[in-house]
Amino acid sequence: MPTMTRPGIFFFVVGPSGAGKDTLIDGAQARFADSGRYVFATRTITRPGDAPGEAHIGVTEAEFAARDAQGAFLVTWQAHGLHYGLDATLRDDLAQGRHVVANGSRAILPKLIGRVPRLIVIEVSAPAEVLAMRIAGRGRETPEQIVARLARTVTAYPTEVPLVRVSNDSTSDIGIARFVEALETCAAPPESLGLAEAKRAGATLDEASWTLLLDDLMHERYAPEEGEALLRLLIEGLDDNEIVALTRARTRWMPRIDWGRPIVVDKHSMGGVPGSRITLIVVPLVVAYGLCMPKTSSRAITSAAGTADAMEAATRVDLDATEMRAAVAQAGGCIVWNGRLNHSRVDDVTNAMVRPLRLDTRRWSVASILSKKFCAGATHVVVDLPWGPQAKMADEAQARELGALFERVGAALGMTVQAFATDGRAPIGRGIGPALELRDVLQVLDNDAAAPADLQAKALTFASRILSWDPALGGDVVKARVIAEALLTDGSARRAFERIVESQGRKPYATPSTEFVNVVATSDGVVAAIDGWEISGIARDAGAPEDLGAGVDLLCAVGQRVKVGDVLMRVHGGDPQRLAAAAARAAVASGVLVG
Repeated sequence: MPTMTRPGIFFFVVGPSGAGKDTLIDGAQARFADSGRYVFATRTITRPGDAPGEAHIGVTEAEFAARDAQGAFLVTWQAHGLHYGLDATLRDDLAQGRHVVANGSRAILPKLIGRVPRLIVIEVSAPAEVLAMRIAGRGRETPEQIVARLARTVTAYPTEVPLVRVSNDSTSDIGIARFVEALETCAAPPESLGLAEAKRAGATLDEASWTLLLDDLMHERYAPEEGEALLRLLIEGLDDNEIVALTRARTRWMPRIDWGRPIVVDKHSMGGVPGSRITLIVVPLVVAYGLCMPKTSSRAITSAAGTADAMEAATRVDLDATEMRAAVAQAGGCIVWNGRLNHSRVDDVTNAMVRPLRLDTRRWSVASILSKKFCAGATHVVVDLPWGPQAKMADEAQARELGALFERVGAALGMTVQAFATDGRAPIGRGIGPALELRDVLQVLDNDAAAPADLQAKALTFASRILSWDPALGGDVVKARVIAEALLTDGSARRAFERIVESQGRKPYATPSTEFVNVVATSDGVVAAIDGWEISGIARDAGAPEDLGAGVDLLCAVGQRVKVGDVLMRVHGGDPQRLAAAAARAAVASGVLVG
């Protein structure tokens, strides 16, 4: 990595009344007086400069407002009827590599994000009885007021900001020592700095190296530019052994769930194909058979609906770990949002650095996906790897190559992983959007003659692969397919779906919006291609996935002959303005190529 001045850290110190923040800050300032490495911010406050309490710059309300208008402050806030500000020149100190320690209120943390290069919160705390005793010692509040103060609801910390807690429950000397240690630990150069040179020299990073690097990244010991440069170097040269080591290192960041079952199954799709909501069919088929399938899924990022969004059209998906366990105990499986369960902060930190770089992160993603599956307790995982112009794999060869890596890494973790390349050149099913995709799923589960045949076929294929893992079937996929078809035909899968819905917290099933606009063919011909990304964009413009009833109902298929005026798609949406905008977009570029 290029040599650069590492920006300093902005330490924002917060804590309740009585925690002793001022005492610890003053003690640290005395300790670092001659180091030149730390700057202790002096707050500007709208009260006289000679007022008792902390050393501060006293100004009038008018002076404060004038300085604020001139951009003199890095951040400002109000508390106790006063205005507080931290000087904008603190940015210069940070740029020159000095660390800034500032006393403030946790309520303004969101305002600081992005204004300083490296932000760390230090929370000074003490047991409630100690806080009460210290506040009482000031003699400014009644016992009732003290109780009320300690009972106040506090603002939650932003999840993206590192948090360090310092307990100040003993003497001031011990508290100061703990506070100084916290500052020095965070300010220490990353131990993993040498990994870049080792990688350039041809080294293969082992699990210990990746663990060290992830720890430094999680604690923001790298400036953003440093972290981005290091990740670029590493991601562009990952070999298979390093993927295995990285995956093992990632598993250290989440405890593994033990379901008490010899076989716990899961599936993952690399996505990129609109519709294709097979999970809502596969899970009921699998649990109807008797295998345990606790499925955690994501919400949409750039698509019109993720698996969790589609399931939310029928039931709650934002379960916590206790609720998820209860649902699985009741229904044998679940389909829930991963945000409260096995979502990884490693992804939050590294994705924020990697996404702007536009790197090929498919191999990197293998470690992310399988580490989360492992920690979620899965023993057997099937992976769907769609390939096509809009998919993450351009062709079948790429999909097969990535599939081999999934299987190798899974084996290294002691898991059975099977990956399959699937045709992702066109949407699967008709509906694109939560309620429309749920409709397709229910048609398949109900054996409705109108059910999308491609959605049913793909769901049965993946369910059969999973069922074949049952030792009683001995890997016989053909026999497993017969069983899966029978479970679908006799209604067992539909009943299992209803049990899952009930166990998670049933809601009235969302239905497609009754307001829609038809998009018709403007020429005779044959549907030559369907651009899934364009279709998803139209659905999102119409309001999906936030509007559960919004989306696109695709009424044509590749190879179908159409005439002028035939309906190619129906765009649904509950917001007239958004529906009109989506219809206007579809009129210009519907995503359906008729040739």
